[in-house]
Amino acid sequence: MKQKKVILAIIIAAIVVAVIGIGICIWLIAVEAENKKLDAEALTLKENLKVEFAQEVKVSDFIQELKGKLLEDPVIATENLGEVQVPVHFENIKNRKRKLAFTIQVVDTTPPQIFSGSTYTVTVGYTKNLTDVLLSGDNADNTPKREILGDYDVSTVGNYPLTYVVTDASGNQTKKEFTLRVKEKTTSTTTTATQTPKLQFAEVKEMHKTEQTKVGIDVSKWQGEINWQEVKEAGVEFAMIRLGYQTDYDGTYEIDPYFEANIKGAKEAGLPVGVYFYSYAKNVGQAKEQAQWVTEKLKGYSLELPVAYDWESWTSFNKAGMSFHTLNQCANVFLRTIEEAGYQGMLYSSKNYLETMWHKSNYPVWLAQYNTHVTYGGDYSIWQMSDKGRVNGIKGDVDLDILYLKK
Repeated sequence: MKQKKVILAIIIAAIVVAVIGIGICIWLIAVEAENKKLDAEALTLKENLKVEFAQEVKVSDFIQELKGKLLEDPVIATENLGEVQVPVHFENIKNRKRKLAFTIQVVDTTPPQIFSGSTYTVTVGYTKNLTDVLLSGDNADNTPKREILGDYDVSTVGNYPLTYVVTDASGNQTKKEFTLRVKEKTTSTTTTATQTPKLQFAEVKEMHKTEQTKVGIDVSKWQGEINWQEVKEAGVEFAMIRLGYQTDYDGTYEIDPYFEANIKGAKEAGLPVGVYFYSYAKNVGQAKEQAQWVTEKLKGYSLELPVAYDWESWTSFNKAGMSFHTLNQCANVFLRTIEEAGYQGMLYSSKNYLETMWHKSNYPVWLAQYNTHVTYGGDYSIWQMSDKGRVNGIKGDVDLDILYLKK
């Protein structure tokens, strides 16, 4: 009898547990159904779900209305063309955390750019490919299609009207008409070029030294042996020193043969020092590797001024297989890696390419513009004003620079 009561109690308990379980399941199904209904009504998207390549956008930029609140609003990756699924993490009006998703389309509607002039002159027997040397590029496509339309003969003197056409992977196209001039080779060694006047450091310092500036130089192996004490006594207030360089695209990394002597001599003379690296990086992997190589070479040295990224191989840009986006990514990765190692990063470039190739930099800019005054409209921290400077302690020409102090 007692055993039957135990069995009956177990059966009743099982029935109760089952009923409770069924109830919980029904409740959970009802809650989920309610959440799905709320989800369906929660998110209203904007009509335009297209975004330009590499444009910085967030999740909220595509939301017309959200019944609830976003839990996070991250930047969406737009560096690949095509469809991108965007997750939406939010809290609905019942204070329940939910997740939805929608799809955007990353497109490229920006045409390539051509930087060549209206004429291009070569001598008879010219062997280079014109599409390699007439500078052009695209914002997104690393290898846009480059064509020269029209007939020409580099073995025959004459003027040839041609059209340069560049087409990117999205079908955007740019055309430019130009004249190819083929002329006879000359054997004359006589030149009538006007020599650029030399700039005496003392004169430059008198013109540009203020409470908010320092006047200095940048050097490499081309200056040879430097008497840094004489340089300091001449009034030089800082130095940017080439640490090293890449020999060519996919080339090796070499230390400047005068780097150690220069940084030691400048520091012993009491000058604030920064360094720069001349790069041929074609992708972010190479740029990061170069930055790591630079920081390794800097071990044991302290710097008062930045580490500059110097990429200026524009005459062979077409052959490098880079878009403008890739070019800028390389600089950003190099400089970010430099700053992660505890140094300050800086981008070096001329006015022309800062205005055409480089995007607005998040890093200080070292501007090269050989002029009596700056006409560049962007921000810059150092102005390289001449490559024809003369200063005691250095034989021959040296670059002259103005450093602008932060207020």
